[in-house]
Amino acid sequence: MDDDSVAIRELFDRYTELWVRHEMWEWGKLFTEDCDFITHRGMWWRSREENVRGHLDVPESVLAQKKNYSQTVIDVQPLTPGVMLVHTEWAWPDHVLPGAPAAEDRRGLITAVLVRREGNWLIRSAHNTRLNGLDDFAPRSAGS
Repeated sequence: MDDDSVAIRELFDRYTELWVRHEMWEWGKLFTEDCDFITHRGMWWRSREENVRGHLDVPESVLAQKKNYSQTVIDVQPLTPGVMLVHTEWAWPDHVLPGAPAAEDRRGLITAVLVRREGNWLIRSAHNTRLNGLDDFAPRSAGS
């Protein structure tokens, strides 16, 4: 594994560590000032500050569950010198939304573009997608 891949995996380890501890201002430093972040719900934040403020707005009941969150880098590919495409897979077992009747095991993918700035890798853009979202297009039997 090359030095860039190691550094990017370390960045995402730090990302996950700060996410779990809900240290969002420190987490935000992993992103460029002009970053884009698209949430799994389709919200598009267009700066580091919007991204951090959006992620700060989380109910206390959800914050307590962050300890269950994990993330794994599954692919790192160079696009051009100083630009990398990264895919991660995250899991959040036993996640309970406020008011939900039961926990669910959430999973998803993050696609990120990283840029090298002053010798460090930073996230310029990220798109979070649920793998097991709420949309259910399965055929329904009569009466359901």
